[in-house]
Amino acid sequence: MTRRNTVVCPDCGFENPFYSATCSKCRIYLRDKVYNLDLWSISSLIIESPSLAFRKIILSEHKNFILFILFFISLKYLINARFVAMISLDNFKTTVELYFSLIIVLAVFAIYFLTFSILYVKVGKSSDIALRFKDTFSLIIYAQLPYLFATIILFPLELVIFGDYLFSTNPTPFAIKSTPAYLFLVLELSVIMWSLILIYKAFITQTEQRFFSMISSIIFFSVFFVLIFICSVFVFTI
Repeated sequence: MTRRNTVVCPDCGFENPFYSATCSKCRIYLRDKVYNLDLWSISSLIIESPSLAFRKIILSEHKNFILFILFFISLKYLINARFVAMISLDNFKTTVELYFSLIIVLAVFAIYFLTFSILYVKVGKSSDIALRFKDTFSLIIYAQLPYLFATIILFPLELVIFGDYLFSTNPTPFAIKSTPAYLFLVLELSVIMWSLILIYKAFITQTEQRFFSMISSIIFFSVFFVLIFICSVFVFTI
């Protein structure tokens, strides 16, 4: 009986992990090789057809642009942590420079993504699901592309419209320009929801297991938001 998450060799009938380029038994080619990823085409494909984009990421031999994406999404995480701090800490002062705050957030989430990928692969393999660490880590990073879009598009617009009051609690952006503020709030929440959907689609593309993917996505985002809150408290009180 053929298991999910595998591809059967048409020549010898051997079951291989679905990411395999050649059969482990007879060495026949199972698919065309994908050598590199193009950020622009993958970004467009994630918008149009996330499953195809994630499959291409899994099959690619070189997972390009990982560090580039990680840097810019960490910048967005820092911005989000700053917004959370406005609510959780109200008035506060920090002595930490921006670049050092970014390094802290970058390190926290890089370690989290690495740790989650390792544990995810181990749990998956114990459930007889064919997984690789580099695929999982790459999928997690690329599933965060909405935060990259928000960093490049939304945040500059917010700065232009609200200026120094963007991070103000007295008055808040909602008190200054309520309509744009609520519009940006909806867009920011949409970015979070989009990323959540993408991580689920990434996991289900990789595993073909709905329950496993759903539980993994819930755990991933639960810890993710806890870390955002911790960063909001730690980074802006040291």
